[in-house]
Amino acid sequence: MTPMRSVSTMLAALLCAATIAGPAAAGHDKSADLILYNTKVWTVDDRKPVAQAVAVRGKRIVKVGANDEVLALKGPGTRVLDLQGRLVLPGFNDSHTHFGNAAEWFFQVPLTDVNDLQLMAERIARVAARVPRGMWITGGDWATSAANAAGKNRQAGFEPLVPDLKTIDAVSPDHPLLFRRFDHVYFANSAALKLARLSPKTPDPAGGHYGRDPVTGELNGMLYGAAGEGLERQLPPMSLQQRMIGARAVAKDLNRVGITSITDIARYPDLSEEKLYPFFVERSATDMRIFQGLRKNGDLTLRVNMLVPIETEKNLVAHKIKPTAGDKWIRLGGLKAYGDSGVMYKPVAGNGLPSEWSYRFPGESAFAQEVLEADRDGYDVGVHIIGDKASHELIEWYADAIRRNPARDRRFRLIHIWHTTPEDIRRAGKLGLIADVQPYHLPREVALVGTTLDDERARSTHAWKSMIDAGIVLNLGSDMPGSYNRLHVSPYNPLDNIYFAVTRTDKTGYPAGGWHPEQKLTVEQAIRAYTLNPAWSSREDKIKGSITEGKLADIVVLSKDILTAAPTDYLKTEVLYTILNGKILDTKEEVQ
Repeated sequence: MTPMRSVSTMLAALLCAATIAGPAAAGHDKSADLILYNTKVWTVDDRKPVAQAVAVRGKRIVKVGANDEVLALKGPGTRVLDLQGRLVLPGFNDSHTHFGNAAEWFFQVPLTDVNDLQLMAERIARVAARVPRGMWITGGDWATSAANAAGKNRQAGFEPLVPDLKTIDAVSPDHPLLFRRFDHVYFANSAALKLARLSPKTPDPAGGHYGRDPVTGELNGMLYGAAGEGLERQLPPMSLQQRMIGARAVAKDLNRVGITSITDIARYPDLSEEKLYPFFVERSATDMRIFQGLRKNGDLTLRVNMLVPIETEKNLVAHKIKPTAGDKWIRLGGLKAYGDSGVMYKPVAGNGLPSEWSYRFPGESAFAQEVLEADRDGYDVGVHIIGDKASHELIEWYADAIRRNPARDRRFRLIHIWHTTPEDIRRAGKLGLIADVQPYHLPREVALVGTTLDDERARSTHAWKSMIDAGIVLNLGSDMPGSYNRLHVSPYNPLDNIYFAVTRTDKTGYPAGGWHPEQKLTVEQAIRAYTLNPAWSSREDKIKGSITEGKLADIVVLSKDILTAAPTDYLKTEVLYTILNGKILDTKEEVQ
C-alpha cells in the first residue's frame, strides 16, 4: 500500500467509525439510560453551575437539574445511582501526554532512583505482576540518582548496587529480565541467561566479560561492556502488538483516575516514513496506529486529540489531511514543536538545563517560518518552551504569524512555559494564547533550583494565576509518563495535579505556605483547567468539557467534595465512577 493510499484509508476509517461511537436512543423512548441523583453536580457551565442530578440517554447528557425533574426521566430500564451527596464533575481532560511512551514504560521497571536490593526486588515484582508471562522486562539506569548525589557531594568510594541473582530470580521467575546500570553495566536474570543460551562455558566477548561467582564460576547475572551490549541487541524490537498490550493497561490506568480525554503528542506513521530527519525528532510521539488498534478492538476508552510533529506539516497538506481531521474519538488537533532546553536571559544554576535550544530545533529564523506557514495553512501550533528568553521569542513568532496571515480563530499553545516575564504574560494574554502547564513541574523545579533563581524572576516562574488574569487560557496536564531519561515520573492523577496547583507545594507541604503563593489557583480554576479549557483548546467545547444538556456524557464521580475539602484531602479522594460516552467504565486493575 502506498503512503498516500494508506493515510487516506486511515482517515476514512476514522470518519466511518464515528457511526459506532455509541448507541442511539431506541425508538421514541424518552426515558434515561442512566440517572445520577442526590449529588452535587459542579457542571463547569456558567449558565447552570450547580445541580442535584444528571440524566443520560445513549451517549448524551439529556437533563441537568433538580432531583425531581431528573428522576422524572426514569423508566423501567434506567439505571439509577443515589450518590449520597458525592461530587460529580465533567470527565478530566489531560492536556499533555506521551501515551506511546507510557505504553512502552509498562514493560519497564523504574530504576533511576534505586540503589537498594530490596527496593529493586519490590519494583520488579510489581511490574512482573502486570506483564504477560514470557515477555521481556527491561529497565534503566539503576543507581543514577545515587551516583549523581555522590558526584555532587564529592563522595569518595561510591559503590553502586550489584544485584543478587537469586533474589531477583525469586521475583521474576516467569520473565526474562535485562537491566542497565547508570554506567552502562548490565544485569540479566536466569530466565534471560537461559533464553540467550549463556552459560559458564560461554567465552567472554572481545570488549567485555560475564560476571562470574569467584568460587563456582557460575554466571552471576552481571554483564560488562560488549557482553551486556550484545544481549541488549538481541532483544526483540517492541512491536505494535506489544505496544497495544501496554496501551490497554495505560488507558485503564487513566480511566481509573477519571481521565476521559487526552491531548497526546502523536504521529502519522506513514508520514514519518516520508521524512529524512537529522535526529530522532519523533521519539516521544505516539504511533497513531495504537489508538486505531484500541478502537478497532473496542478498547479505546479515551478521546484523543493529537498534536503531530510540525516537521510533517507539508506532508499533511500534500495528503489533504486537514486541520481537525477525524472525529470525537481520534482527531488531529494541531502541530507540535520542541523549542528550548531552558534558554534564559540569565542562566539559572542547579536546574540541570543547558540554556540552549532543543536538538530538534531547526534555528530561530527557520522555525519562525515554520510557524508562519503552518498558521497560513490553518493548523494550530503548540511549542515546548521553558526559558524566559525562549518564551519571549515564541510569543513574537506567534504574533508575527497573526500579523502577516489572514484573520482566523487560532489556538496557539505555550507548552510547559516555566519561566517568562510579566510583560510577556500580558502579551500572550492579548494574543489569546493557551498555556499547557503541568503542576508537578513546580515542586520538581523548586527542589532543583533551590535559592539560585533570583526573586524577580521567581515571581513570574510557573505564574499560573497571572496567566489567567492576563487572559491566557490555562490547561492543566501531566506530561505522562515523565522525562525521557526516566529521572522523573509524572503523576497523572488529576487530583494530585490539582493539589499542586492549589497549594504550590509538594505532597509533604514544602515549601510552607506554597512557593510564591500569590500564584495559587482556586480549586474551581483548577477544575476548569482540567475540563472545559482543554476542550476549548482542541475546539471541542461544544461537545464536551462541561456537564451540559446535549454534550457527550463524559463524567466522573468523586468520593469527596474537593470544592469544600482541605487540599490535603484531594490526595485521599478516590474516583468512584468514570463514565465515558454514557457508559460506566470497568476500571478494575488486571493482574496477569
